[in-house]
Amino acid sequence: MGIKELDSYRTGMYLRLSSGDDDRDGKGKVDSNSITNQKLLIEDFIKTRPEFKLADMFVDDGFTGSNFERPGYQHMMKAVEQGRLDCIIVKDLSRIAREHIGGDELILKTFDKYGVRFIAITDNFDSLTADHGEKHIIIPMKNLINDNYCHDISIKVRSSQQVKRANGEFVGAFAPYGYTKADDNKNQLISDEYAAGIVQDIFAKKLAGMSASAIANDLNTNGVLSPMAYKKKTGQKYSTSFQGTGDPKWSAQTIGRILKDEVYVGVLAQGKRTRINHKVMREVMVPKCDWIIIENSHVPIVSRADFDAVQILMNRDTKAIAGQKESYIYGGLLYCGDCGTSMVRRSYTYRGKQIVNYICSNYNRNGKGNCTRHAIREEVLSEIILGQLQSYIDNMRDCEKLVEHLDELNVNYDEAVAHDKEIAGLKAEITKYAVLKSSLYNDLQDEIITKEQFVRYREIYTVKEAELEEAVKKQEKIIHGIYNSGLAIADELAKFRENFKIEEMDRIALVTFVDRILIYEDTVEIIFKYSNEMEKVAGIVQTANELTGQDALGAGAIAIDGNCVLELKGGV
Repeated sequence: MGIKELDSYRTGMYLRLSSGDDDRDGKGKVDSNSITNQKLLIEDFIKTRPEFKLADMFVDDGFTGSNFERPGYQHMMKAVEQGRLDCIIVKDLSRIAREHIGGDELILKTFDKYGVRFIAITDNFDSLTADHGEKHIIIPMKNLINDNYCHDISIKVRSSQQVKRANGEFVGAFAPYGYTKADDNKNQLISDEYAAGIVQDIFAKKLAGMSASAIANDLNTNGVLSPMAYKKKTGQKYSTSFQGTGDPKWSAQTIGRILKDEVYVGVLAQGKRTRINHKVMREVMVPKCDWIIIENSHVPIVSRADFDAVQILMNRDTKAIAGQKESYIYGGLLYCGDCGTSMVRRSYTYRGKQIVNYICSNYNRNGKGNCTRHAIREEVLSEIILGQLQSYIDNMRDCEKLVEHLDELNVNYDEAVAHDKEIAGLKAEITKYAVLKSSLYNDLQDEIITKEQFVRYREIYTVKEAELEEAVKKQEKIIHGIYNSGLAIADELAKFRENFKIEEMDRIALVTFVDRILIYEDTVEIIFKYSNEMEKVAGIVQTANELTGQDALGAGAIAIDGNCVLELKGGV
């Protein structure tokens, strides 16, 4: 169509302000680029030129100029295509676009196609009067500069965010459900009292044996607002890729995400997603090894013991009893000691009394020949577990006292690692395999072994060394945890007061202290949690007492066994 001089131009002004570069409103803004000042500049320009009749104003506040997915811009282009505008005026070329190729296409071809005059005031560009040099040399050059500027800003923003993440600062647009941003520091997460209570309730329900679906239904029935609904009610402009249609409700997927998120134990994991570049809005997932993970970055809502227990239960069969929300008391804990499958609950009534038995699910499903029944009555099992659980909790209380005793002995972390018998044994094994590896070359030279044997044995010894080194790291991590935060279960033990006895089986106590229970034909094996940690504490204190000549608290007398095996007698 081409651009023609008119007596009167139906004019649209376009205003844009980016939230990602230096020309943003609010703190740190560049005043000349604010929306208000852009508008005043264009209005002053129009006042002295009566041929321009303001027909519409299009605004994109908080949108980058590196792409054209902007609502104000889209509305403006629709008006252009419909023939409702004769002229577009902007403050400068960077307002309409910071993308080199797209900016050139828009200014030099699209506006010309629809016969729309384009004016960039501070760049002294007017498409009606511009000559060939201005259009095809100056405009592309300025657009290229703007494009490079946008690229530089993108790099600076990413770099700044990486530094903040590495320092444990939260850089997300919205705080995770259960938290809010501190008023005096938007990069610090603090507990949202109401939502944090809901998160704690969700974890408690899971520990009690409820499924994610049952928890979601319970929250919806009780009128508890979902995370999205709650954020919107509290005035946050919240959006999520998980958003559906209609009123947002709790779902099993939402519950599952909350139960798996380490943010609730004070761990901040950021940098999980990234944009391909500053021109492409689509995000891609980042490998977990490249996430920035900071421990103890904020106050936890859920204890580490409860969180770890939930992770275990989520990977196990904890189906609810028919007609009930919660699973049976041993759900996700009871396994056949021989074939490893879960035990199934079977209930029947005998002489007016309900009898509950557990049998091997493999035997129950496939019959004799695959496994045996391994049957045990619930009341017999509970009697066994209750007594052992009470003894184990008493041992853990004693172990807490040993942790306190370490402070009195002034034993530091390095000394504890150096004198740990298990670590010393593992390191001796590493040395043995290193010697074996070094002797292989001599054996090859002396033709004691072939080249193929040399390669095979070297690989075997290298793998074994790596496994042992990993085992050493795990043991060192346990000791590091003891010296950093004491006994990991301390917060849970606080629930079981001094001299307090569990009078009857309690699921919360079970999932807190018991990893799993193995049922054999003649024995029951209880595998307790934290036994390795407790053994480590007792060993450190015993070694320290030997070195200092003390025998405080009878450290060596504490018998800690993480695998309690009890023989079954008749009547199971």
